Parts: sequence; C-alpha cells; structure tokens
Amino acid sequence: MKQLFAIILSGLIICSFAACGQNNASSQSSTEAATTAAEAQTSASEGGDVITGGITDAASPVVPDEVKTVFDKAAATLTGVGYEPVAYLGSQVVAGTNHFLLCKATPTTAEPKTTYVIVTLFEGLNGEAEITDVANSDIEAPAPTDSENPIAGGYTEPETPEVTPEAQKALTKALEGLDGAQYEAKALLGTQIVSGTNYMLLCKITPVTANPQPHYSIVTVYEDLEGNASITDTHDFNAADEAAATAEAQSETSNG
Repeated sequence: MKQLFAIILSGLIICSFAACGQNNASSQSSTEAATTAAEAQTSASEGGDVITGGITDAASPVVPDEVKTVFDKAAATLTGVGYEPVAYLGSQVVAGTNHFLLCKATPTTAEPKTTYVIVTLFEGLNGEAEITDVANSDIEAPAPTDSENPIAGGYTEPETPEVTPEAQKALTKALEGLDGAQYEAKALLGTQIVSGTNYMLLCKITPVTANPQPHYSIVTVYEDLEGNASITDTHDFNAADEAAATAEAQSETSNG
C-alpha cells in the first residue's frame, strides 16, 4: 500500500513540474513575441535596405481604401511635405501593421519638385497611425496630365498603377540576355510616346546571389517601333525600413 501511495505521489509531482514548465514556456514565448514585435517596430524608423524580407507582397498595387484612410490620418499631422499615395507594395505584421506605399512627395516650397518616395506607414492596434520612415529617390514624378493643355512628349499617368500587358511585355523583352538579377514589375507609373514608347515601372529587383536582398527601383524601359526593348534608366531609393530584415533574421533564429 505504501509503495502504491509513493508511486501516485511521484506521478502527481511530475505532472506538477510539467504544468509549471509549460506555463513558463508559454510565458517566455509570449514575452519573446512581444519583444520581437516591439524591436521590429522600433527599427522601422532607423533606416536600412528598402523592403528586404518579412513582407507580404500586395496582391494588387491599387491602394486599398482602408489603408488610404489610415494614411490620410497619419499624413494630416505632417507639415513641410505633402504625400500622395501611388501604389501599395505590401504589409508586415509587427505590434500592429506596417504598410509600405510608393508615394509622390511634394515639399511646400515656392518651386516644389515632386519626387517618388517609399513610405512606411505604421497602423497600431489601438488605431494609431504614423509615418515612421521615408525612403527618398532623386527621380522626378511626371506632372499630372492636363487634358486641355497636354505637355508634348510628356509622360502620361495611367488610371491605375496596375502593370499593363504591353509594359510587362516590354520589360520581359528588355531582360532577355541579362543575368545577375530578377526584375518583377510591381506598378506602372507612366508612359511616354517618343519614337517608340518609354515605360516607367516600379520594379522589385532580387540579385541572384546566395543571400539575396530584394529592393525596389524605378526602372525606365524603352521599346522601339520594331518591338526591341532595353532598360535605359534605373533609380534606387536611398534609405528605408529595416524592420523586415530584422523580422527575417529573428524568424531564422527561432526556426533554427
């Protein structure tokens, strides 16, 4: 009888330790998850590569209405520069959500120059909205098309940023024979009729390396009247969000 009692008591002690261990593991896991999210959000304002890993690509470059609402809320607090969303690039879940958008940036100066930028928009769990990072470029955005007084030879902006079959065909043709990187057209920013057609595209470029770091660039593709095409210009962004790279590194650590 004593032996049976000892066995039962030992079993209860083992179960107690197991439950305690599970609680501690659960608590530790929750703490680590919160720390990871907080660190990812903190890094969003520090600068780094332009959108590298940890990002869910947008299914369409058209900016969703709900994201536009959050963007307008954040932009209303800014002064000195006006931002206009052009294309939606993707999102990243942190302690809330980071949204990545291509925007036109126009400083409030006497002679403003409108350029393209990539904006990191943070949407908090409690409705907070903040622009935490801006990646600049030196490429000037096309002036809005004036239907009454069109600019001869100027770029025409599309009604939506979705890449047209014609633009995709021109990019595919231009990439024939090129090695070292993969180009993925994400948004069509404008077309220009010259002796042929220029297509201005936002592309996601992934180097063909052992540890590729994708980035975004604005690429100009020229297609002549015979259908030959080539890349004539590429503009990178000079700073951007580091949160995605941080999230990717943390994910690799936890999986290892």
